[in-house]
Amino acid sequence: MNPIYGTEGQNLTLAPVGDALVTRKFSMYEDPQFRALVDEIQDADVSFANLEVLLHDYEEGYPAAQSGGTYMRAPPWIADELKWAGFNLFAAATNHAGDFSHGGMVATMDTLENRNLAYAGLGRNLAAARAPTYIDTPAGRVALVAACTTITPGSIAGEQRSDMQGRPGLSPLRLETRYTIPETVSESLRNLSQKLGLEAAKERRERLGFPVPGEDTDGFTLMNVGGETDIDFEVSDEFAIHREVNEDDAEAIHRQIAAARKQADWVIISLHAHEGTDAFFNDDSVPEFLETFAHDCIDGGADAFIGHGPHVLRGIEIYDDAPIFYSLGNFFMQNETVTRLPAEIYGRYDLDPAESLPADLFDERIQDADEKRIGFLSKRSFWETVLPICEYENGQLETIRLYPLDLGYEEPRPRRGRPVLADDDTAEQILESITELSEPYGTTIESQDGYGEIAVNT
Repeated sequence: MNPIYGTEGQNLTLAPVGDALVTRKFSMYEDPQFRALVDEIQDADVSFANLEVLLHDYEEGYPAAQSGGTYMRAPPWIADELKWAGFNLFAAATNHAGDFSHGGMVATMDTLENRNLAYAGLGRNLAAARAPTYIDTPAGRVALVAACTTITPGSIAGEQRSDMQGRPGLSPLRLETRYTIPETVSESLRNLSQKLGLEAAKERRERLGFPVPGEDTDGFTLMNVGGETDIDFEVSDEFAIHREVNEDDAEAIHRQIAAARKQADWVIISLHAHEGTDAFFNDDSVPEFLETFAHDCIDGGADAFIGHGPHVLRGIEIYDDAPIFYSLGNFFMQNETVTRLPAEIYGRYDLDPAESLPADLFDERIQDADEKRIGFLSKRSFWETVLPICEYENGQLETIRLYPLDLGYEEPRPRRGRPVLADDDTAEQILESITELSEPYGTTIESQDGYGEIAVNT
């Protein structure tokens, strides 16, 4: 940590959670397992959630031609519910940010701002989306910087100019992908590209002043005529997929971390990333780019790194006495009770958009002919997570308590998706899973009475 702007002598309790795909009221529930969970969140100095819904009444934004999955919308009063539960800090940079175009983004920002709720990662232009948000707490001033790697078309914020306004959108951390292949395969690809006429097309584009990005003497780019992204290959001894963060995006985010370090007592980083290793997606694997970026953020002055996106838990690392949560999974998972959906998503499942209703779509999406649950919602790991309570004492992370949470995997659709403290058997299974996922990072989780504990400075 920067010795000039350190947190020596200060204590902080941080309660971060993962994705809040929340669409229904929950403050009226009185069951002890839920109320005990809410008490933990309300008692923390900082309670963070990744807001993976847009908050509006449908009239503010047109549905986008392409969504991040389900078109995630919730009533604006969901913000009041989350505030009641104790959440005071939100990330809003997700693959659903553009589900209802720019109007949905602006309406969401208005909803949060009207309630004085701090959010980061979404803005009316790129500078605003990149900027930290701040909250003042009894434990000191806290900054949040947020970004997203899983980006749907049209959702990146636009840069402001003196002669042109910016564009609402999210703070991007774009990924650059390259494929390494043996030389013999590279020669075959070049031959294929030649016979398809792509090499001639590249030459013509070059003459017109539109060269193919990534084309150089060290590699080969297969031009994608029908898409925005060409495929870059490099010659190597092995077949492999490499993902790296865009250097300009990473540098812009690190500048915000450095600024926040000077302006706040505590700095938190949030990253929404669905990508796993190689070509995997929405699983518990942790890609190398994510580990490297998280380490760089801590080295740059962050006190905690909070990952989310794949909807399942990933491992926990303690790096330089700072917690890195590679994914905290789902905190709420209520995407099955969205009340309205545009025609495009019905067509995706071969349903008649003129006659079908949301219930029909979710039946088709998550059930087979025998009404057996299928797809990603059939995985128990999507319905289990942990609530970490991070205790900082005298400016240093001391302990993390991990409370296992159950989102109701076996419940019917109207009841599943709301978190409660897990029962003994489920809690034990969740702690075993997160312990196994965290072992590669040398993280030891000791099982206590109903929760797990990571001792950092003892």
